[in-house]
Amino acid sequence: MKGARCLVLGAGGFIGTNLCLALRAAGIDTTGFGRKSRPPPALAGLDRMLWLAGSIESLSDPDALVAGHTHVFDLIGAGLPNSSNDNPAQIVADGLPPKVRLLEACRRQGVQRTVFASSGGTVYGPAGDAPIPETAATEPISAYGIGKLTVEKYLALYRHLYGLEYRVLRIANAYGQHQDPNREQGLVAAVLHRLLGAGAIPLWGDGAVIRDYLHIDDVVAAFLAVAFLEAEPGADASRLFNVGSGIGRSVLSVIEDAARVTGCRPILDRHPGRSGDVAVNILDSTRLQRETGWGPRVGWEDGLARTAAWLRTPR
Repeated sequence: MKGARCLVLGAGGFIGTNLCLALRAAGIDTTGFGRKSRPPPALAGLDRMLWLAGSIESLSDPDALVAGHTHVFDLIGAGLPNSSNDNPAQIVADGLPPKVRLLEACRRQGVQRTVFASSGGTVYGPAGDAPIPETAATEPISAYGIGKLTVEKYLALYRHLYGLEYRVLRIANAYGQHQDPNREQGLVAAVLHRLLGAGAIPLWGDGAVIRDYLHIDDVVAAFLAVAFLEAEPGADASRLFNVGSGIGRSVLSVIEDAARVTGCRPILDRHPGRSGDVAVNILDSTRLQRETGWGPRVGWEDGLARTAAWLRTPR
């Protein structure tokens, strides 16, 4: 980490806020880039933390943004998984050209390593086996997942052509502090928020969809592990890592566990199932654990309790 200077794209979001906090706690000079004119309250006033406002889609000079940074964390996604199929062409138009321009800037400016937040929940599609290894077939059933997978391929291309070093994290369903409970993305935060008094919990389908949930502290630890690992992998495949707990939980079981932790009775608002939802998605993170020593540290019920406590805290 010595001498590192990091640029976090999407720094105003859930993962971005937590990543910036962790980078600064490690003493790393950090630039946050986000859509809002000011940083989130959690990042305001941090020492050696620069905030730049803008959108990657309208960025006129990506070289100026990237210049001087050793590491670039790309946490920006085009659209949301469950609504991306409503307008697949827009996902391509909004998401792909800015990413390629960003890679061009990283190449020209001599960035040491880029780290891309991909989606372990959408790039595999309806995989047969679970937990899913990185070697499984990628057959996304959402435009969002296809967009993430396409960026992964461009990263590999730029390393092949120009030697631009990268890491990809295919992340499970992250939850924890600083997640907006009112967004379409983020089941745990939404369930806890509604249990704590915000109203009925939307339930899509029968609630049997199974996902892999991982606390944000463990997600951020994975980012730091792959960003600053000194040894270079011997094969391209080792630049790609799943990040998950390896444990599957149905939507209904998440609601039940959250209700038990909070002591609140859930009220369900039922809706038809969604076309972009695969039935089961559990990630095998053995490769990440083997090559970096990373492993989940936050237990499920402890993570729920910590998230509920954060949501209860006045802000």
